Amino acid sequence: MKILKHWLFWVILGIVCIPIVLKLAGVIERNFGIQIVPFAWIGLYWFVFFVIMSIKALKDSKKKLVYAYVSVLPLCLSIGEVWGYVKTLQSLPTQCHTQSSGTYVSDYFTADPITGYKAISNTRATSIKKNDKDLIYNVTYTTNNFGYRKTPNSNLDSTHCLIFFGDSFTIGEGLNDDQTLPYFLNQDLNLKVFNFGFHGYGNHQALALLKSGEVMRITQDCKDYTVFYESIPGHIRRANGFSDWEDLNAPRFHLGNTLTWTNEHKTFWTKIHNKIFTILKNKSYLFKILLPRYTYNKQYNELYFAILQEINSLLQVQFHTELHFLLWDANNLSDDTEIAESQAIIEWLAHQDIDAFLVSEILPQYMHNRLQYALHTCDTHPNALANELIAKFLAHKIQSREITTHTAHTKEIQ
Repeated sequence: MKILKHWLFWVILGIVCIPIVLKLAGVIERNFGIQIVPFAWIGLYWFVFFVIMSIKALKDSKKKLVYAYVSVLPLCLSIGEVWGYVKTLQSLPTQCHTQSSGTYVSDYFTADPITGYKAISNTRATSIKKNDKDLIYNVTYTTNNFGYRKTPNSNLDSTHCLIFFGDSFTIGEGLNDDQTLPYFLNQDLNLKVFNFGFHGYGNHQALALLKSGEVMRITQDCKDYTVFYESIPGHIRRANGFSDWEDLNAPRFHLGNTLTWTNEHKTFWTKIHNKIFTILKNKSYLFKILLPRYTYNKQYNELYFAILQEINSLLQVQFHTELHFLLWDANNLSDDTEIAESQAIIEWLAHQDIDAFLVSEILPQYMHNRLQYALHTCDTHPNALANELIAKFLAHKIQSREITTHTAHTKEIQ
């Protein structure tokens, strides 16, 4: 077995083991909830390799010194990874220990060139969330041909379309298909529904869907449009690229003299770069710690506002309709950051020609008892009651024509 004594064998073995260890880490965490800190083990392997090489280089003091110095790098990596893991554990809320399971975890998300990610098309994904042994929810998400959530009561024969943009609140995280805001709203309207909301999205995904022509392509049979964008204050940070779950494939916009979609076109090398970044962001605890952290600053507001204005402008150009804005504003559970973000958005809306509605003005006791409208103490996504009450409010606005409907006579697929 002379090959086992040759340094090249152990180099090749170390390289081959890197993707295996990374994959294994994901499987163990998904199936058993155990984090093995993969880059710590990878660093430890190379530390031992270079130490052994240093020991073997007894007759060559220069090589011995080089190997010894080089061994410090993977050792520092291992120590840094363990430190990052400990820091991550310390930052987790102590009162909640939630875990998710089901095909939502293993077979639901897929990459998307426009939004960065979305759901697999035509699937039924089970999603189970627990806090220790306490069941928070056990639901199923059903997706359509385009990878967005189905609304069971959508009237496929209608040419009046109800379009939603938003995040997990809009898609209805933790709720079944017949408990979402679009579902409840359509009980009183009987329109064709398109729910473009998705877990973790912000207004940057909504704008990318419009600018790419994807919304026009999907809704090409519609003649009349009513469009809503559902936002939380935290969409400010999402628009500025501070979402921990997004990789570099997510749409990024820059505000200079004009609003520019900076990563609209992706080359082979940008895809490779994005892949490496994604692996490090998902698997390296040290990398996560070193990434820039969001601290509220008024300068971040401008990009979020510019994206909203561009969404409204594109809706007018493409569909001859306008944006209706729904904000889950600050409440009794909000921290200082969310309060500042919420106030900034409300102040901006007061000077815009955008139909806006605050959840605090719709849901009774929302400001003082946010948990009344939450799934659970450890998951504040809206429950079915919240969606039903908001839907009744919006349905009345539409039926009384306080929310107007517009016809896209000259719509063209671009």
